[in-house]
Amino acid sequence: MMSIRWMFRLLAPCFLTLGVLMPVQAQAPASIEVVDATVRVPLPGKNLTSAYFLLRNSSDKPMTLTGVKAAFAQRAEIHSHQMVDGMMRMRPVESVTVPAQGTLRFKSGGHHVMLFDLDRRPRTGDPLHLTLIFDGGVEVPVKAFAVSVFDRPHH
Repeated sequence: MMSIRWMFRLLAPCFLTLGVLMPVQAQAPASIEVVDATVRVPLPGKNLTSAYFLLRNSSDKPMTLTGVKAAFAQRAEIHSHQMVDGMMRMRPVESVTVPAQGTLRFKSGGHHVMLFDLDRRPRTGDPLHLTLIFDGGVEVPVKAFAVSVFDRPHH
């Protein structure tokens, strides 16, 4: 019969190796809240779309959004509209900061998330999962719902 001490000597290096190899994911802080998250249903013939939401930071420190992941898209980028040579242009940005005790709205014509090379075409009402990545690797899971520009009245 194997002694406990002998089993520990045999298995300890395995557990230590697993602990080193397992990725560490920072937990979402209670100070950031994501509200009204939506993803637009792509226009016919397009394989890209955009996501919108409101970020609420209840902490006393600014929080910087550095990236976005989406399980249903090959690539996700933070974008903003900027005036360039008298024309409004959409540009990718590295990060955006939510002020302390403040909010930042991602909306059409402002900050938004572009989602490229969709794995599937969402339909109105479909739940879609995004992950917002903040400074320090903090990941915030977000459940968004697909909405179509054709679902709303135009007048």
